[in-house]
Amino acid sequence: MHIGQQAWMMQTSGDLSLKDRMTLLGHSLLPVLKQSLKMYGLAHRSKRTVSQDLSLDDLYLPDSTDVKQALQKMQSCSSEALQNHCLRTWCYAIAFAKMQDLKRDDELLAVSCLLHDLGMTEQHYQHHENCRCFAGQGAYAAKDWSIEQGWQIPRADQLFDVISMHMNPYVALDDGIEAHLLQQAASCDVIGSRGFEFSLQFRQQLQQHYPRLDFNENMIEFTQHEAKQRPKSRTAMLVQSGFKHLVNLNPYLK
Repeated sequence: MHIGQQAWMMQTSGDLSLKDRMTLLGHSLLPVLKQSLKMYGLAHRSKRTVSQDLSLDDLYLPDSTDVKQALQKMQSCSSEALQNHCLRTWCYAIAFAKMQDLKRDDELLAVSCLLHDLGMTEQHYQHHENCRCFAGQGAYAAKDWSIEQGWQIPRADQLFDVISMHMNPYVALDDGIEAHLLQQAASCDVIGSRGFEFSLQFRQQLQQHYPRLDFNENMIEFTQHEAKQRPKSRTAMLVQSGFKHLVNLNPYLK
């Protein structure tokens, strides 16, 4: 049972125990440290990036009914800034997958990215009565939505885990390719993790097509509120670790 997965969420309601905190730190410290060193060390260097030839024009959302319905669901309850974040997150996720040649479920990945922040919306912040974690709330909302769309329970459960685990500081490939990609992509968009892997041209295309607007301010405000309302959540742990400064210091926004 991994932290963030549905079984863990049902058992803990999203509250981290001391053991959970130590597990998260132990699991994520080394990979996050490596990413951070590269992020700031390579931010202003003239360096050929892995994705030098990658263009936004090369990325297409899967043309399926479920993806179209997920897009509509996301747009129906999210601010424009949050919608753009979810779309940028998908772009980064599919770009990472292409760059690493990862065999993923494109539909599951797209739906997960589009719906991963439902728990930040007023409509779903209190979606589940026994959950003290916005990522968990969003995962419950996305799972319920997917069942309404006709998804089988195992696939709906997988969607839950992918979305809920994105608030972990690090998700390894062994924890699931889609979960790994969503966490890496969301982190890339919010604080710049692995941003050094993308060309300036690609990042500028993303920002122009899906402007940040007031996303940074809203994210900081939301997470600080969440930390106060749910002091044992993963978000609270993140806020205590200096999340606000990581958002403001993202070196890949230009």
